[in-house]
Amino acid sequence: MLSLGIDYGAATWNAALWDEARAADLRTFSRAAEVWEFLEETRRNYPGLPVVLPSGFGVPLTRAGDLLDRDIAEMTLAVDTRERDGLAAFLAEARRRLPRAFCVPAVKLLSSVPPHRKIRRLDLGSAGALCATAWVLHCLREAGRPLADCSLLHLHLDPRGRALLALARGRITDGIGATTIGLGIPPADFRRDLLTRFGTSHVRTLAGSAPTAAHPSAAREALQKETHALLAFHGFTEIVVTGAARQDVSQALGDGLHYTVLPAPGAGYEPALGAAVIAAGLTGGRPPGSWSTWD
Repeated sequence: MLSLGIDYGAATWNAALWDEARAADLRTFSRAAEVWEFLEETRRNYPGLPVVLPSGFGVPLTRAGDLLDRDIAEMTLAVDTRERDGLAAFLAEARRRLPRAFCVPAVKLLSSVPPHRKIRRLDLGSAGALCATAWVLHCLREAGRPLADCSLLHLHLDPRGRALLALARGRITDGIGATTIGLGIPPADFRRDLLTRFGTSHVRTLAGSAPTAAHPSAAREALQKETHALLAFHGFTEIVVTGAARQDVSQALGDGLHYTVLPAPGAGYEPALGAAVIAAGLTGGRPPGSWSTWD
């Protein structure tokens, strides 16, 4: 069966059409209107096509048609869904036009993450990072790895920043999101409370400066500290790397860490590919590991 995953970031849209065990089509768009043209053409050819949408800071697994304005505001940190031609407006339109589409959680919303690790943490990993991890699990399983053997650190590097997700026996249990400002300096906790008290622009100031915006040496050192800290704390020895900037991993991590760079059909498509794999699993295909990973 065919399924579709879409990823959004830095005003660029990536779409991955997935056919059970291969990427049937990969596309990149610069405008939401181009995404809709692709979606309408694809859905004409495949009327029952399941889709996982870009979900930002995430919601519990939700059909697009059931999204509330509040959900979209929390996923995108946008108060007005009509404010610009971006993710918020796209999701608002998806409510009407994509009956078989889903939004997925960010890492903070997973029950596999202990509650105390969510305190005063806005971003443990976006829904896009979670989808990239779904791609990691899919690839490892296809290589013959059982889920119980997947205890590792997933490092996702792209132009928007970095995300580090800790997996214990195939379940995400910890993470550092792309918008987390430096090691040990998490942004404030409650999204809705931040929006109410400070407004969208202030929340973006708190949560929108990834370490990649810093001096390159400072960014590399911060990433090394974060990586060593999570490896040591969780007792992991394995690092799997994905993302459009994965070719820079040797410079980012230095010579003291051993890692595996996970290939993908296209550079930076891992979140879209993982979203497509999840979409297939949600509608009868083979899910990326245990469903407890995504509850």
